[in-house]
Amino acid sequence: MKLSNIGVTLTLATALVGISSYAGDHRGESKDRRHAAAGMQAIAVSAQPGEPGHGWRYFSDARKARAVVISPNGDYYYSRGDGLQLVFRGTAST
Repeated sequence: MKLSNIGVTLTLATALVGISSYAGDHRGESKDRRHAAAGMQAIAVSAQPGEPGHGWRYFSDARKARAVVISPNGDYYYSRGDGLQLVFRGTAST
């Protein structure tokens, strides 16, 4: 076997080990109880009918500075901390 073939083989083996170890860490993190409360949290809104915000649903993840807002029509807005962007247009209920 040539020296260059051995180098390529060792490089590929190292890359595979690195990728599999990263995946293993990710799976272990998701099972960690400390992260169970992380993620999107619903925001309670007490808007009465006719008031702004009535029928809208709000969710935020303060750790990652992101938010989701869902309109009464099903439109989804997403923010990474730089303002809401429409990501999905729902159908209006009639």
